[in-house]
Amino acid sequence: MTALKRYMLGINAANGKLNSGLASKVESGSAQQIHNAQYKVFKQNRLKIRPVKYTAGLAAAPKFSGYPKWFFAAATDTGSKPATRDILLFVQDQAGAPWRVAYAPFSRTATGPIASGVDVEDFPDVVPAGDPGVVVPPSKVAPALAEVISRGTRSPWAKQFAIGRLVKAQYQGLRDTREAYEGNNWTGTSQAVAATTPVYAVRTKSGGALAWFGIDVKASYRGKANAAGMTWESSDFGDFQKGFGIPSTVRSSITSVERNEVLAYIPPKGKGKVQIIANRWFPVSVKGR
Repeated sequence: MTALKRYMLGINAANGKLNSGLASKVESGSAQQIHNAQYKVFKQNRLKIRPVKYTAGLAAAPKFSGYPKWFFAAATDTGSKPATRDILLFVQDQAGAPWRVAYAPFSRTATGPIASGVDVEDFPDVVPAGDPGVVVPPSKVAPALAEVISRGTRSPWAKQFAIGRLVKAQYQGLRDTREAYEGNNWTGTSQAVAATTPVYAVRTKSGGALAWFGIDVKASYRGKANAAGMTWESSDFGDFQKGFGIPSTVRSSITSVERNEVLAYIPPKGKGKVQIIANRWFPVSVKGR
C-alpha cells in the first residue's frame, strides 16, 4: 500500500504538469516510455490527464532470493469514468531503491477477480521463462501474440490465443494502415513485434501464469512521386504527428512505433487458451516529413 500511494501521488503530480522528470521518479521501462510520449502529445494538443484515484486493490508479492524484485497491485481507479482497474507491475532494482511501476495495463473490469477463474496466492512463485507446463511459455508469449496480430488466423499460434477485442482491433488496424498508405501511393510495411521490454510472469492457483509484456506495432512508409499527404488524428488524443513535432501532414516518409502493454493469463497445457486481461496503448515514437 505504501508503494501504491507513493505511485498515485507521484504520477498525479507528473500528469498534472505533463512532466517526464517527475514521472521517472515513480515509473521505469514501458510505463515511463508511454507517459513520456503522452506528455509530448498532450502538450502540443493542449490536453489534460484526469487524476488517478485508487480506492481499492488486490496485490501479490512473488518470492525472490535476489534483485530485481517485483510485485503487482490491481488497483481500482475511480478517477476514470467509468471506473477501471490498473494492474500495476512494481519493480525494485536493488536494496533500498524505490519501487517504480514498469507496466500499467488497465482493465474495464474494475472490481472482483482479476479475470474469471484467475487467482493468485499472496506470495506466489515466479514462472520460469521457458516453463513447459503452460500453453505458451512466458519467453514466447510476446512474439507469439505479435505474430497473431500481424497474420491473424494464418499464424500457427492463433489456436493458442482467445481472439478477443484487442487482437481483432490490432489486426484490423494493421490492415487499415496498409490499405490507407498503399491506396494513397505510398510503399512500406506495418507489423507487430515483441517489444524489447522484459516479461514478468507469476504463478496462478490453477498452475498457469499471469504475464506482463509489451507488443510494438512498427510502421515504415515512403511516399512515391505523386503520393497524397497523410495525417494521423484521434478523437481522444488529437493530432499525433503534431504531438511528436513533425508536420500534421507528411508527404515523403513516416516511421512509427505503437506500444501495447499487455497482461495475459496463460493457462496450463490442455486447460484453454491465452486470454488478454488488460492492456494500455499509445504511440511511443513518430518520425516523418
